[in-house]
Amino acid sequence: MLQPGVVLFDQLSDEAKSRATHDFIDFYLRKYANKSLEILTDYPIQYEIEQINHDIQQNAHFHPEQMREYLYQNDGELLQRIISALDQPFMENGVMADQSYDEWYQKKYDEISKGL
Repeated sequence: MLQPGVVLFDQLSDEAKSRATHDFIDFYLRKYANKSLEILTDYPIQYEIEQINHDIQQNAHFHPEQMREYLYQNDGELLQRIISALDQPFMENGVMADQSYDEWYQKKYDEISKGL
């Protein structure tokens, strides 16, 4: 059970979803640039990832803020499906409750490394 004031992505207000989505876009673009999105392939979101990656490639000439807004406006629904699939807790303002996206990703990566 989640602690008071902590909800899942789908339970956030529209404003909080916007914040969470923009935070996720920043995280995603960093991981994309480093070619390290492999942890996300563990989730049932392959179509979403492929479409977002295609859109990033097609618009590689955009400066970072343009890319961020383009993805939010054009792929916002896809991004929200990814965030929802991650099943992470959020504060009611849209900030991840327990950790950042980067910390979550590193923890998942470390778990895989231990299993090898």
